[in-house]
Amino acid sequence: MRKFLTLLCLLSLTTATGRAQPPGQRPPGDRQALEKRFRDRLAAVIRERLSLNDDQMARLTQLNGRFEEQRRALFVEEIEVRRGMRQAMQSESPSDSVVAPLLNRAVRLQRRRVELLEAEHRELEQFLSPVQHAKYFGMQEQLRRQMEEMRARREGEGDAPPGPGRGMRRPRRPPGG
Repeated sequence: MRKFLTLLCLLSLTTATGRAQPPGQRPPGDRQALEKRFRDRLAAVIRERLSLNDDQMARLTQLNGRFEEQRRALFVEEIEVRRGMRQAMQSESPSDSVVAPLLNRAVRLQRRRVELLEAEHRELEQFLSPVQHAKYFGMQEQLRRQMEEMRARREGEGDAPPGPGRGMRRPRRPPGG
């Protein structure tokens, strides 16, 4: 299951960023087929783990389709803000007039993310039991964490989205010190 989620994360990252594939990789048709197989497998895992009936699965699929576009748009905006912030802070003398709007935008994006999560929660509680909803929430969180970790490894710590424990880390002490 962990390997599957890791592969799904990789797939999500390439889909969400909308980047062109480097030469020598699979053609777009193969990628679409691979994405469909992953989505189908994920749906089967979710259905099994949550013990969903046909109606619940159909509603969950529809709900995810509606919210996915909004999640992707937020993701892309967050990447833009992080890159802008990193560029601004790497200059010799970062400008308050550049950094302040980026900070404000980052806060607004976090607020939008919370609002999106709340809207999704309200709709999920209409057809999932509280236990199913909690399990689904846990699966989503695990997937998000894995995506964040992979993105951080791929792009460096500066591009990882803010999350628990990020940003205010203590420096590691050298051994014996």
